[in-house]
Amino acid sequence: MKKILQIGEGNFLRAFAEDYIQKANEKGLTQMEVIICQPRNNTKVINSLKAQKCLYDITLSGRFNGKVVDERKTINCVSECFDSHGEYDKLENLFCSDELEIVISNTTEAGICFDENERYDDIPNMNIPSRLTNLLYKRYSSGKKGIIFLPVELIENNADTLKKYILDYAKLWHLESRFINYISSECSFCNTLVDRIVSGHKSEDKDPCSVAAEPYASWVIQADERLKKVLPLNGFEGIQFTDNLSPYRTRKVRILNGTHTMSVLAAYMSGIDIVRDMMNNEIFAKYIEMGLDEIKQTINLPKKELDSFADSVLERFNNPFIDHKLFDISLNSTAKFKTRCLPTIIDYIKINGKAPKILSFAFAAYIAFYMNVGTDRVYTPNDSQEVVEFFKDLEDGAHNVPKICTDVLANTSFWGENLTEYDSLLNAVEKSYSSIKTKGIEKALNEVVYG
Repeated sequence: MKKILQIGEGNFLRAFAEDYIQKANEKGLTQMEVIICQPRNNTKVINSLKAQKCLYDITLSGRFNGKVVDERKTINCVSECFDSHGEYDKLENLFCSDELEIVISNTTEAGICFDENERYDDIPNMNIPSRLTNLLYKRYSSGKKGIIFLPVELIENNADTLKKYILDYAKLWHLESRFINYISSECSFCNTLVDRIVSGHKSEDKDPCSVAAEPYASWVIQADERLKKVLPLNGFEGIQFTDNLSPYRTRKVRILNGTHTMSVLAAYMSGIDIVRDMMNNEIFAKYIEMGLDEIKQTINLPKKELDSFADSVLERFNNPFIDHKLFDISLNSTAKFKTRCLPTIIDYIKINGKAPKILSFAFAAYIAFYMNVGTDRVYTPNDSQEVVEFFKDLEDGAHNVPKICTDVLANTSFWGENLTEYDSLLNAVEKSYSSIKTKGIEKALNEVVYG
C-alpha cells in the first residue's frame, strides 16, 4: 500500500487530510495509508494516538447543502505515528522506502523558513525545510524516485516557497548538482489552498484525540501530471485541481474572510454577539447580500462558481453548532481590512468608476468602531499598539468628521497608499461615518441598506 508522510499532528490535518484520504480509500479511488510525525519536540498527541492504535473520531457539525449535519466517524487510515526526534531512524527509513509517495505538511506559517545557521549534520534539523532537505538527500542517495510535496501552510505559494528553501539548503551545504537537479525535476511541489473550520477537541469528549469540525471542506491544488496519477481526486468532495491558485485564493480571501471583516464591527456595535445571530438578523442578512454582490464583481471566476461559493459561505456562517464571537473576530481589524476588503474596494472603483456603497460603509464602521462612536456598547478595540495610539490621538478632534476620515484614509502605514486619492471613496466614507456618528450605527445601517 502506498504511504503518505504527514508532518503535523494537529487538529486541522487530522480533521481535513485524513478525512479526505479515508473517504477516497472507501470509494476505491485510492489505497493509501498515513504515517504521522510531529514537527516539534512535543509528543503529547503522538503518544495519545499510539495508545489507541492510531484510531480517533472526528465530528462534523454544521449546515451543508441546505441540511443540518451532525455526524461522527472513526478515522482508520492512519497506520503509524512516531516521534520525529526520538524515533528519527523510523523517519529516515520511511523516507527511503519505495512505498512513500506524498509528504503533506502543516507546520504553521512560521514552519516554512530558512536559517543559514542550520548544518547538514544537525540531526534532526530544527526547521522543516532543512530537515526535508536532509531526508530527501538520503532518499536520493538510496536511488529512490522523487516524491510529491503537498504543504498546506497558509502562506501564498506554499510549495514554491518550500522548494526554494530546500534548494537553498542544498546549495548552503554544497550538495552535488545532481541532487539539486533531482529536487527540481524529479520531485513535485504542488501549491495548495485549504479551507475548513476546525474547532478542535471538545473537553467533554472521551476520545482524547477526537476533533470537531464543520462539514464543509475545500482543497484546491495546483496539480502536476504526477499528482493527478497518484491522487486522482479532481472533483472529489471539494477537491479541485487547477493550473492557477490565484483566483481561488482571491475568492476565499474576499468572499469568506472579507464578508466577515465588512460586517462584524457594525454588527457588534449594533448589539449582536455571535456570527449566527448576525446572519439571522434581517438587516444584516440584506447588508451582507449587497456586499457580496460588490465583492463578486471584482473576482475573475465564472458567476455560477462565485455564487455557489458565496452561498456556501453564508451557510457556514449560520452554523448552529459554533458560537463564533464577533468581538473575537474583531481582533486586528486594521490589518484584516487592508488584506481582505481594501483590494476589493480599489478593484471595484477601477471597474465601476465609483466607490462601492456597502464596503465604503464598512470602512466607515471600522473607523466608528475604533473611535467608539455610534454605539452604546462599552469595549476596547484589540489591535496593535500603533493602531490603538493612532485612534487615541484622533479623539481630540472627534467632532471633525472630514479630518478624521481624511487622517485615517491618508495613513499609508495602515494601507500602503494614500486612499484620499480615491475621491469617491473618501466622500462615501465621510458620508457614512457622519451618519453613524449622528444617528447611531443601526439607523445608519438601515439607511444604507434600504435608503
